[in-house]
Amino acid sequence: MKIEDMNQNNWGVCGFVAAIQAANLNQKKGGVIAADTYATLFPLIENFCRNHADRSAELLDFSKVFGNVYAYRSLQDVTDRMRGNHAMDAQVGIAMTAAAVSLLCKDLGFLNYDFHATTANSNSLNLDKPLPYKNAIYGLGKKDNQSNYRYGLLHWIYVDLHGDVFTWGKKGTDAVKALKDNGYDKLTHYLPALS
Repeated sequence: MKIEDMNQNNWGVCGFVAAIQAANLNQKKGGVIAADTYATLFPLIENFCRNHADRSAELLDFSKVFGNVYAYRSLQDVTDRMRGNHAMDAQVGIAMTAAAVSLLCKDLGFLNYDFHATTANSNSLNLDKPLPYKNAIYGLGKKDNQSNYRYGLLHWIYVDLHGDVFTWGKKGTDAVKALKDNGYDKLTHYLPALS
């Protein structure tokens, strides 16, 4: 499997996907990919949930923002629903806050892993232009989203050293088109200059 082909399918795990893509392309210890997406993501997700159980309230609370289907009793409940779902077609996921993605980036071997939040003056996203930072993870949202929960964060993407966007198993112009088609027009967080 090529890293740009990694797709979360029906799972809501974009924070994990963006971080593992960044780790792989930056040759970090945690960036090893397996033969398929499930074999790459599930062990990473399970280990993160086990090792950072102290974050469970934050992650479970944020996951509920995406609807009742993502309202879980525990992180164990989430990983139990994922276990064995190799097609990744079950509607299950963990909404990752910026703090959680920072922690995941640290676990994956990045030396800089603290996200910056945007402000009302700096959060405009124009997908017709290159994103401001290359080799960066971005949090995205939608301006018309009435929820200001977590600065309106709804989705995580990775942008490589060449400025190509990675999301939903797509790269470059195909990924940008998918983001436009889904109405993303707001930057919420960014982690530039990954190393």
